[in-house]
Amino acid sequence: MMIVLVPLLSGKESDPVFVESITSKATKIILLQIVDKGFMGTAGTAMGEVMHFRSVMNEVKRQIGLKKKTCEEVTEWGTTTKKILSLAILQKVDKVVLVKQNNKFFEEVVEALEKEKVNFEIVNLPEPVKEKKKLF
Repeated sequence: MMIVLVPLLSGKESDPVFVESITSKATKIILLQIVDKGFMGTAGTAMGEVMHFRSVMNEVKRQIGLKKKTCEEVTEWGTTTKKILSLAILQKVDKVVLVKQNNKFFEEVVEALEKEKVNFEIVNLPEPVKEKKKLF
């Protein structure tokens, strides 16, 4: 049995390419939504963010269900990196799977996983294809 932890960090975790990459290996998938006040400005922003990630989580759960895999959802309040590490250890996950992002926050999460020797995988999503407008 392979347990995978998927922190919802990018908002792109419902991408079918990503869902396929987690469901092809895992028997149990834990979706983690973290409400990190350090990244939320106003209460309105926090609510919008929570609602956005809730819709991402629901879509990922739907796709995982179609693949007949076990899925758990966890919502945590606190510091993103600490919550990922503590849940990975508590749930004895085999791997943390992340959508690749190009920002300092993502790099900090990866550094913390490496430092704590938590097994992880980064999935590169294909860039959305921009259609060229026809001039005529």
